[in-house]
Amino acid sequence: MVDVRTLPSPESSEEIVLTLDELAREGARRMIGAALRAEADEYVARFADELDEDGHRLVVRNGRARERKVTVGSGTVPVRAPRVSDKRVDEESGGRQRFSSKILPA
Repeated sequence: MVDVRTLPSPESSEEIVLTLDELAREGARRMIGAALRAEADEYVARFADELDEDGHRLVVRNGRARERKVTVGSGTVPVRAPRVSDKRVDEESGGRQRFSSKILPA
């Protein structure tokens, strides 16, 4: 039977041993990261056809935010949320539109 606590390390060919808590935290970090990327990608795709006068998209991905600590059931995990640059203007207020994550509030 394979020891589920021994996993190959992505950085090297060596194997590392994880406790079940570390494994749960790493899984939570990856799942939150994937959900945040999917949320930002969906937002950008929704407005992909909106262009400025030069033909550039008004809503694009713009790197990642600073690392934040999020507490989940298995402990505290570091998360870097994707950033979105939204240059659309709100017609009512005259200010720029903003992307805000429903998964990870500001």
